[in-house]
Amino acid sequence: MADFERVKQLPVDDWADQDLLTKDEARGRLVAEIERTRRRLDQLRSDDPANDAEIMLVARRLNAMESVCGEYDAYLDGK
Repeated sequence: MADFERVKQLPVDDWADQDLLTKDEARGRLVAEIERTRRRLDQLRSDDPANDAEIMLVARRLNAMESVCGEYDAYLDGK
């Protein structure tokens, strides 16, 4: 038999504060990535406007990131 002591579980969720910190940090990283992606999209458009496939891919990625960032903003505004 293993020699260990059982840990009593807390009766309530103790992750709430960590989740808020994690979401705040994730939002900050996402904002930085959005800026990098905007610069990349601008560069693609000026370098080779005929490269529609890559421009569309990067634009879709940017749109998705902005959407998620908006969700983080709404969440953090309501905390």
